[in-house]
Amino acid sequence: MSTVSPSTAVEAADLLADTRGSVVILGGRTKADWGGRVDRPDLVLDTSAMRGLITHNPADMTASVRAGTTLTALQEHLASSNQWLAIDPATAARGATIGGLLAAGDSGPARLRYGGLRDLVIGVTLVLADGATGRSGGHVIKNVAGYDLAKLVNGSLGSLALVAEVVVRLHPLPQSVTVTGATGLESAARVTAALGRSSLDPAAVEWSSHTQQILVRLDGSPEHRAHASAAVRSVLHEHRIDSELLEPERATSVWRDHAEQVLGQPEETVARICSRPSDATYLASASQRASTEHGVKVSLLSSMALGIHTVRFRGAATQGHARAMTDLRKEAHRCGASVLLRQRPRSVDEHLPAMGEPPSSIEVLRRVKSAFDPTARLAPGRFEGWY
Repeated sequence: MSTVSPSTAVEAADLLADTRGSVVILGGRTKADWGGRVDRPDLVLDTSAMRGLITHNPADMTASVRAGTTLTALQEHLASSNQWLAIDPATAARGATIGGLLAAGDSGPARLRYGGLRDLVIGVTLVLADGATGRSGGHVIKNVAGYDLAKLVNGSLGSLALVAEVVVRLHPLPQSVTVTGATGLESAARVTAALGRSSLDPAAVEWSSHTQQILVRLDGSPEHRAHASAAVRSVLHEHRIDSELLEPERATSVWRDHAEQVLGQPEETVARICSRPSDATYLASASQRASTEHGVKVSLLSSMALGIHTVRFRGAATQGHARAMTDLRKEAHRCGASVLLRQRPRSVDEHLPAMGEPPSSIEVLRRVKSAFDPTARLAPGRFEGWY
């Protein structure tokens, strides 16, 4: 196994054209274990040298960036113009890159208001397994020419192409307030539904079984924040939840702690479940049943209004993790949810397939894989059992 570190899309294309064998693409390495593992590839393509801002047009609120750039570095630059790329994934704190975030479909709580990274990309440059280069979109927000390659590679985990450069739309850097209250999941789900029916437009609504708290973040002008936070507290009061408006420093600390919970610990088995928002309580019950039956401890963190949940199993024996996750997958699939393993101890691998049952769209996915990577060179094993 050898490692190469191109610094531009052209260099990456030349390297892929001039080499043979299996390839895994790594950047910040925050998602190296998402899905199936890619063990012993012939070539590691390290994107960490493909970093840096290419252009930033504050007036147009767009920027283009090399895909190995960390989100943290990009946000620091954009903040000087009072702008940001409106995503807040937990993995940013560990060095997640723009290319990796797009390839993994990783966005964070702010997705509720601003959409995911796939919704903020207006142009992308990809390098295919044979070195061919493809582009879609451009530097204009209303540009609709060509296929939307960014949405195609979103969630592909490096199995279709190398994301080399990305053009994104930006937003004004928000001023935020956070309202919190102690409550269980069922009550939090009712509050979330009530907020969804209102005109308050929260930027994020999160719940954690660890803290038994709901977090509601609100962005906007001072007047809007004052009105909206009072209205949110009124909604919580109607559901018999005592609430608190957090001071800015404490709010920053609370959101940082929440992100750390999403990331989990090395000895845990962690999965992301995407479902209908209304299925949150069902999935929480399924998680608890699986943990009880197989002797493991479970934590649930939920982006309530998005229907995106992080489940963490810890403790007990390897087979307990595997059996609990197997049961949870079955329950999730019954309600049409998708499950993606984000991490697990290596000892779990022999007892738990990396991917669960393939989706109904599996034949389409296989055809896309064949069209983009006909020799199955990129990330072999990442979607083991699917393609």
